[in-house]
Amino acid sequence: MRRLLHVAAVAAALAAAAPASAQYTFLSPDKQPPPLRLEGWGNVVRVNLGAGFYNSDWYVCGYGWSCVTTSYASFIPFVVGPQIDIHLGGPSAISVGFNFGFGTIKQTVFDGVQDVEQSVKLTTYEPTLDYLARLGSPTDETAARLRFGGGLLIGPEAKFGFLGRVGVGVAFFNASRFGVGLDLVLEGGSMNGTFIGGLQLLASPELRF
Repeated sequence: MRRLLHVAAVAAALAAAAPASAQYTFLSPDKQPPPLRLEGWGNVVRVNLGAGFYNSDWYVCGYGWSCVTTSYASFIPFVVGPQIDIHLGGPSAISVGFNFGFGTIKQTVFDGVQDVEQSVKLTTYEPTLDYLARLGSPTDETAARLRFGGGLLIGPEAKFGFLGRVGVGVAFFNASRFGVGLDLVLEGGSMNGTFIGGLQLLASPELRF
């Protein structure tokens, strides 16, 4: 009987010690410890780098719904700018940014007789405000994201317009302190009474904190 009690006591002690011992992981001296992983969604700072593809046109329509293009412009700028995602809780964030666009606008204007082509170098400024929804788990190494928002487009001679924005993107090394993001953002709106539509293709180094 005493031996049975002794065996039972040893078994109970081993069962109690098993969960505690499972909390420790022993690595061989030649192995590096796993990278630090962040707990939950956090704030993100990035620098957007990429290109934009924009065009605009308008029409003059006469009697009988006959329309002609009076102006057409295309603008393919280099885009760079800072952006910060402010965590709201869960997968939601507010994304605030400021993009600079550097490029040449090529415009075809009908002067009443013929189409005349013009090219002008210019710089645009675009403060943006988006709602950001991050998909998946905060501990996934790769996570998708959606954005919905708007921007104020400021051009030369104090001309400005408003653009709606919708985009999709992906964050790589999402659970690490440093990562890389890729985004495609569609934009559309009006500037100085003219419709403008386009998209941005962006790559960005990211810092999470």
